[in-house]
Amino acid sequence: MVRLYAIVKRSLVALTLFFSALAVTLGDLKPNDSSAPILQYFAPVQIAPRPGHEDAPNLTFDQRKPLFTITSVRQLIPHRDGKGVTIILNEKDKQRYAELTRRFKGRLLICVAATDVISIEQITSPAENGMIEFSNARYTGHIARYLRRRFGM
Repeated sequence: MVRLYAIVKRSLVALTLFFSALAVTLGDLKPNDSSAPILQYFAPVQIAPRPGHEDAPNLTFDQRKPLFTITSVRQLIPHRDGKGVTIILNEKDKQRYAELTRRFKGRLLICVAATDVISIEQITSPAENGMIEFSNARYTGHIARYLRRRFGM
């Protein structure tokens, strides 16, 4: 009887570890449509102003050098207004995003969701909690719409 108890106990521990590892591996959300990155962050590069646009921000970025690429998220939370979303990063990306926002505190970052869905963000403080909000209130409503469509919401 004691031997049976030990076998059952070991089996339960093994199953618990297996399902925990499975949940961590498969727990992240990925878009339905492709394997393209969800979001990429780039450092802005100052360029010479174009004639007639001297007062506009004259920035670009090098598409070949992303500072940070998000390919999956832990969770995508739709806002009650039906427009905004908050993404919760997985643990690895949470740490990388926190480091990036610490490094760029007080500076600009360019967030690219698709070739025609781009936002320039002013980093005011490090983001340590792994949450990124996209909404009209943050002037990133176009990225929220893109994420909702991409994740089938």
